[in-house]
Amino acid sequence: MGIIIAGFATCGKSVLGKKYSNIKDLESSPFKNIMKNDLSVEEQKGTKREINPMWPQNYYNAINEAIKKYDIVLVQLKPEHFDYFDKHNIKYSIAYPNINNWKEVEKRCIERGNNKAFIKRLKEVFIPYYEDSIKRNYEKLYILKDNETLEDVLKKEDLI
Repeated sequence: MGIIIAGFATCGKSVLGKKYSNIKDLESSPFKNIMKNDLSVEEQKGTKREINPMWPQNYYNAINEAIKKYDIVLVQLKPEHFDYFDKHNIKYSIAYPNINNWKEVEKRCIERGNNKAFIKRLKEVFIPYYEDSIKRNYEKLYILKDNETLEDVLKKEDLI
């Protein structure tokens, strides 16, 4: 059974999912939204999209299946997901950038093609999501320093 790590945006979940065959990045957008084929997932973030009527149960079903197949499953960090994990006794860890490091988060958003609306919304939740996260029933809390990525942290922990 794999472990779940809920990571804040720009921690490097997508990079890990592409680089390691035993790691699954469960990007939430294709589960939450009816996706447009002419734009990348990152370009669609912050745009008006139709919500998938199966959301969020379709995402939780995918997480539950993925932890049976992968060593590490990376998921979106959102308070409602923690509520689901806690209600169903699902263990998880959290990865979060240092809260004094917004500029690095913003830089990564720009580099990956996120629009201004997405970046603005992310900045609005940056501190509140951190404050919520540290109160949760997580197994481990990984705080990324400076320009550190989740990959750097997981290597230090000998998880990859």
